Amino acid sequence: MPNLGDYLGHLISEITIARMQADIEAVRVAELYSNHPLLKNMPIPHFRLPNVELDVPVVIKNLEASNSEKAPRGAPSLEESRVVFNKVLAKTLSEEKIRLTSVQNRTLKKALDENIVSLTQPKEVSVDLNRVAKELSNTVSENLISSGVDVKTKEKIENKINELARVELLKLRKEPSRLKVLVNTSEIREAGPIEAITRLHLKISEEAFEWTSIESEGKKLDRLVIE
Repeated sequence: MPNLGDYLGHLISEITIARMQADIEAVRVAELYSNHPLLKNMPIPHFRLPNVELDVPVVIKNLEASNSEKAPRGAPSLEESRVVFNKVLAKTLSEEKIRLTSVQNRTLKKALDENIVSLTQPKEVSVDLNRVAKELSNTVSENLISSGVDVKTKEKIENKINELARVELLKLRKEPSRLKVLVNTSEIREAGPIEAITRLHLKISEEAFEWTSIESEGKKLDRLVIE
């Protein structure tokens, strides 16, 4: 049983493939025309799909249980983030051979606790993990300065903690709840009365990317831009 998002993605993907195959065929026809004494003077057929409308019937079968008591859309809670950040902090300080006194540790813990509280969002809003990593690592570096660490070392540690924390926090993300649907014709027919069927009417407009080359500092760079 597919997820609704996966199913719609496959439909759009198939339309993209259809457009690509039309382009490939247009090239083949162009080569054919160029070698024919009469056809080479005729316009080469080429088709686009400016607008595609889909009427998609589905039967909603199941919505996976949400873990929203902690945080929405698979994001970790601030409490989980703090635990991971503490591990990153301890590992980094150990690797850099920095030992804080008990007083310095308490001061740093208090600052991080206050920082976590300031990052609290409404339950419905997902936590920005990049911001969590950046602000907590900045709090650490500010406290290290007051602990006697020089500016160069402070910047190095801040960048290291920020990068490690960002990577580790992203690992906490869980897949969000998915919507399971029936999509096969036979399954939809057997699903029950017509009221049980959800019809999705989609309008898809064609846009395209194209490769373009620019010169920058004496180097040629290829970029994919919107047509």
